[in-house]
Amino acid sequence: MPLNPDLEQHAGPTPSMERTRMFLRGLRRRTGRPVPELVALFRSIIDGGRDFHPIASDFLEHFMDGAGASRTMSSRWLRSFKVIKKAERKNQHRFERQLVRRARQLGDGESSWLHDYWDARINAFIGTELFYVSRMSLLRSQGSFVLTRDGPEVRVSGTVRHRWFDPYDWDRGRWVYIPRHGFVPIAVGRDLVAADQARNFLMESRHVQTLEGRCVDGRWPRRGRESFGWSLVRAAEG
Repeated sequence: MPLNPDLEQHAGPTPSMERTRMFLRGLRRRTGRPVPELVALFRSIIDGGRDFHPIASDFLEHFMDGAGASRTMSSRWLRSFKVIKKAERKNQHRFERQLVRRARQLGDGESSWLHDYWDARINAFIGTELFYVSRMSLLRSQGSFVLTRDGPEVRVSGTVRHRWFDPYDWDRGRWVYIPRHGFVPIAVGRDLVAADQARNFLMESRHVQTLEGRCVDGRWPRRGRESFGWSLVRAAEG
C-alpha cells in the first residue's frame, strides 16, 4: 500500500513508464501524438546527439529541413565502417571469380572484355553511428575489365565504380533505441512526413577502384594461380 495514495494518483509518468509507452507505440503505424510534440522530440534528438553522433544528427536535421534534397555521403567516412568494407570485398571476390573463369576460356593471344555488376546488402551494427544514419543499405559495384592471354598467363586490368545508396525514410522496422531517448517509434518519422514537417530523401556515396591482376595456368591436377591487386582512386572520394 502506498504511503501517500493521493500523491501517487496525481504524479506524472516515470521515465521507465514513458519508455514503455514509446516502445508500445512502435507497434503501431501511427503514434497518435500531436505533431508539435513529435517535432520537439526529433529536435531534441538532433541537439542531444551532436556531440556523440554528429553525422547522424546532421542527416536527421536534413530530414526535417532539407525539403527532400538528396545528400552525398563522404566515402571516407562511410568506408571507415567494417560492414561497408566487408560488402565491398564481397563484390570484389565475385568479380575475381568471374575473371578466373573467363581467363580459362581464352586462347593464346586472345583478349576479352567483361562487364557486369554486383549488389551487396548491408546491415549496420546496432550502436554504430552508421546504424543511426542507415540501418539497411545497398552497395552496387559496376565493373569493366579487359583480359589478355600470353601463353599460360592472362593479364587482367579494369575499373569498378561503387555506388552506396539508401533512402532516408523511417519506414523499416518498428522502433529504434536512441541513447537518452529510449525507444523511439519509427512511426514518428511517418507521422512527420504525413504532416509535411519532414521529407524523405536519398543518401548516396560513390568511389572508384582499379584492379590489376594475373591468372597463371597450372598443370593438371594442380590448380592455376591468381593474384589481384585493388587500388582506391583517391580523386573519386566524396
